[in-house]
Amino acid sequence: MSLYKKILIPIDNSEESWHALIEGLKLAADKGTWIVIATVAPVYPAEVLFTGASDPKEKVIAPYIELLNKAKKVVEEKGLLAKTLLEEGDEPFERIVDVAYADNCDLIVMGRGGSKLKRIFLGSTTARVIGYSPVDVLVIPFGKGLGWGRILVAVDGSSYSERAFEKALKLANEHESELIILSVVDYPPEYFAEAPQVIEKEISKRVDYLSKLEERCNKYGVKARKFLKEGAAEEKIVETAEETSSQLIVLGTYGRKGIKRLLMGSTTERVLSEGICPVLVVK
Repeated sequence: MSLYKKILIPIDNSEESWHALIEGLKLAADKGTWIVIATVAPVYPAEVLFTGASDPKEKVIAPYIELLNKAKKVVEEKGLLAKTLLEEGDEPFERIVDVAYADNCDLIVMGRGGSKLKRIFLGSTTARVIGYSPVDVLVIPFGKGLGWGRILVAVDGSSYSERAFEKALKLANEHESELIILSVVDYPPEYFAEAPQVIEKEISKRVDYLSKLEERCNKYGVKARKFLKEGAAEEKIVETAEETSSQLIVLGTYGRKGIKRLLMGSTTERVLSEGICPVLVVK
């Protein structure tokens, strides 16, 4: 049985979201997973809609209806079933999150821009969905395929990374993947000079923690490798993913309030900006 029972795939007219749709459908294949495909049309002021043109609203939403029909055709060609929704709103991320709540989805699959500018743009719909989503978000960079052969999960002993590890372990067990367990000791440089004993103690704790996680993998029959590195967390995560040819990165995140939800800068968001492979953000 699939870890995720009902996935939401928001789409628009960008090639990034269409790529995410095609890759996201792989999650549903042979797993009995329900699919919800949604698109969000903008809400235009009345003075724009009623300027003498016949059926102005229909003309506004026509491209979105066409997009959903195109998506439905692809789904049917793959022998899958999907519910399609046309939403309206000025802030697409709000409608996407609302649909996730209303339809009891447990995963949102979204695309990520290919250019550096698109990847780091703070106001992107993807970044905001991650901030506000009540459920996990799978971000698939444009041009990157979704695979399961090798999954990397970053852990630091926190409750957030513990939830990420549990999801990664279940996915690895489900897909017979190798699990790469990475922990990064990330302290300011002055700690190494002024309080080396703090670093040594933390490293010792992480070694024990990684061994316990490896034992849990063995219990489930999941092949695992563990890594402990020192440095900037996001850099070491990307570095290890490249070294091990990981096909999926699993990261934990935490709930934030207000404007902090919209700001880039966390380890999770910096890893996302690199776009080296799909990233599952566990909420």
